Amino acid sequence: MFKRELTLDNLIKLNYYYIMTDTYYDSAEDIKLSQKEAFNVLTQHGCQEFDEFFQEMGDKEEYDAQKVLQWLGY
Repeated sequence: MFKRELTLDNLIKLNYYYIMTDTYYDSAEDIKLSQKEAFNVLTQHGCQEFDEFFQEMGDKEEYDAQKVLQWLGY
């Protein structure tokens, strides 16, 4: 199975997919985020609740982008 990777350099692509797809949530399908990238997404959405994120999502090296968006309320 092909797995798309989202790197910090590719965050612009996520914004492009957002514009070109039905929803922001759909644009994150099959994308994995490193912990640093997940924190960047949280920060971009005005969230600084990293401790709460760790409690609910776990302390991982990688997160599913759609699950991060779900956690943010998308």
